[in-house]
Amino acid sequence: MLYDREIQSSEENKSNSYLTSPTLVLSLILICVYVAIGFLIGDFVSPLLTSSPVLLFLAQCDGPLPIYPWTLVTSIFLHASIIHIASNILFLLLFGFILEEQATKARWMTTFFLTGIAGNLTFVGADLAGFFLTGFPNSLFLSCGVGASGAVYGIMGAATGLRGVVLIVFIAGLDIFAGGGFFAHIGGLVTGLLLRRFWSSELKNL
Repeated sequence: MLYDREIQSSEENKSNSYLTSPTLVLSLILICVYVAIGFLIGDFVSPLLTSSPVLLFLAQCDGPLPIYPWTLVTSIFLHASIIHIASNILFLLLFGFILEEQATKARWMTTFFLTGIAGNLTFVGADLAGFFLTGFPNSLFLSCGVGASGAVYGIMGAATGLRGVVLIVFIAGLDIFAGGGFFAHIGGLVTGLLLRRFWSSELKNL
């Protein structure tokens, strides 16, 4: 009987850990947002590839400055296509669970949002540089930065460290330049690496 109770208690703890897992919670939120926008626009394959008020109101689009400050956060939860969100969810699950074993839930969430915002800020910084150098944020076409890839790269950096990132990028073939989101990826990754370094040094001083 005692053995049965231990098994039941262990199963309940596992169930509760899944329910409170920031990796699973954020992944589900990203999927729900994608489905909701797809339903509103009537396109579940590539809901943000067509011009829409949702895109301009919630996404971080080219401009000398962010038109709406909240887009630095809301654009993290937008994805242009099924492939886009599927790849981000895949890597979020992979590196998110690794980070959960090393950091508290609060620090996991902090990493996700800080690196996601940092990625969008580097996107804005690139726009500003382009604006001052050429007079246009993007001389070829208007583009919008959407997706959780900045946060995903941040989670990866915080979870694996610089050596792990190098191995993943150059050996596993993870393309840091993919999708034209280079600046967002770099911004999120560097912020994640800095957070890992800061928290590691903090633990050593205890």
